[in-house]
This record gives sequence, structure tokens and C-alpha cells, in this order.
Amino acid sequence: MNNYQNHPLAGATDLDSAFNKLWYFYKKYFIGLYIISVVSALLTSLFTKNIDLASFQTVSSDPEAAFELMKSWAGPYTLMMLVSLLFVVVLHIWVLERPAGEQGSMPSMLKMTLVALLPYLVAMVILTVIMTLLITVGVVLLVLPGLFALFYMATVIMFAMPVTLVETRNPFEVIGRSFRLAHKNLWPNMGWVVVVLLIIVIASMLLSALVMLPFTGTFMRSFADPEQAASLLEMHRNPLFIGLNALTTALVTPLMPILAFLLYFRNRSEEAVAEITTDNDGTVRVEDLYPPVADNN
Repeated sequence: MNNYQNHPLAGATDLDSAFNKLWYFYKKYFIGLYIISVVSALLTSLFTKNIDLASFQTVSSDPEAAFELMKSWAGPYTLMMLVSLLFVVVLHIWVLERPAGEQGSMPSMLKMTLVALLPYLVAMVILTVIMTLLITVGVVLLVLPGLFALFYMATVIMFAMPVTLVETRNPFEVIGRSFRLAHKNLWPNMGWVVVVLLIIVIASMLLSALVMLPFTGTFMRSFADPEQAASLLEMHRNPLFIGLNALTTALVTPLMPILAFLLYFRNRSEEAVAEITTDNDGTVRVEDLYPPVADNN
């Protein structure tokens, strides 16, 4: 799909049209989005299934033992993060390329994933460091600046994957381009991100409550008897919990990649308009598109 002007997520101008396009895309391509999200959730759970969180209670009073235990968790959690990142890229590519419906698109998508993974990882590490510093400074000053820094950097990060896939593989150019696109309509962009994040948080809480229904007894016993709290920590190793959690979280996972391209196409399209209306050599002015009307007087 070389020309993205006709992409179903292009053309949103306000929050209402953005939500209409998001919902339309989500429904139309739900099966593929859902399968990718479920597989991602299951694989990440597989890498963390063997981590014994309950054992941390026994060593929490011994800093050295606790540190050694946390070191043993580094490998599984690193694999989990890499798998999650890989599927983030896959999901974004699916959102970008699936509407093309071209034959042989799957090998192309896999190739794009491998090519985009490393530069996106580098860009995300740098952006995460920047976000951490800004949030820390904001929290030290006041709580509200910290929240602003969080939402601001979340908005910038939303552009990183679309820029990596569509424009450049240079991580430093990805970072600069993401900041520029985010600042084109900073307040509306942040507003879209905040609204969708709130929807995801509320939906995730409701879905988590449904997942916990079969484990209500364990949950209540952990409150009634503190010694039973370890059983609550072991819940992440329960196959039923893993399956239910994957099936429910996959319902909201595709929302952020869809929003990312809604934002990207919206701000990128304004650049195209600006290029047409710029009065420079080699560019087309709006008045050049319409011949002057003859004056009959």
C-alpha cells in the first residue's frame, strides 16, 4: 500500500470523526486485530508464568536475597518485553497495511516488522528516558506538571511507530519527527490520547473484574487471611486466568495502534495542505489551481 491517502483511518478532523473512524476500523478488521492481540498476550504470559512472585514475600526482609531473586527474574521479563514490543510492531503494521488487501502481504508485513523493530526500539528507549526525566521533574515541582508530562510524552510516543513504518528508519529522525507532528495540533492531539486512554482504563477495569469472577473465593480469602495472600500472587500462573486474561485484554489492545494512525494521518495531511498553499518556487499555490474569472465590466 504505497499511497495512504485513501487509508480508512485518514481524514479525521475532530474527535467525533476520529471515533467514527476508529470504531469502523475496529469492527471491520476485528478478527485479525483480536487474533494478534490474543497471541501476544498468551506469549507474554508464557514467559512470566514460571516466575514465583510469592517467593518475594519470604525474602523481602533480606535485601541481598531480594536482589538476587529479582536478578533471576530479569531474563523472563526481558523476553516478555521483547515479545510485547515485537507484537506492537506487528499490530501497527497490520493496521497500516491490512486495508490494502494485497496478495502476499503477510511476507511483506513480516519483513517490515524485522526492519522496523530495531530503530523503533532505540527510539522508544530514548523517548522513555525523556519521559521519565520530565515526569520526575514534574512530580518534584507539583503533581499536575507530572501528569502533563506523562500525557505530553504519551502523545509524542504515539507518532513514533507510524513514522518508523512510513517515513524513516533512523531512530533520531523518528524522535524529531514525532515531536514535530505532535506539536502541529498539540492540545487536540493530547485530548484524543487522554480520551482514548481513559476509555481503555475503564474498559480494562471492567474486563478485569469479569476475569476475577471465577477467582472470587481466592480473592476474598486473601483479604480475610493475610497468610493466604501468596495464593493471590500465584494467580498469574493459573492456566484459566492466563486464558481469560488474554481473551479480555485483547479486546482493548488494538485501540492504541488505531489511534496512532488516526493522529499520524491527521497531522500529516495538514502538511500536504501546507505544501500546496506555500508560495515557493516549485510548489503549487491554491490560486494556481483555479483560473482567474474574467471581468466582463
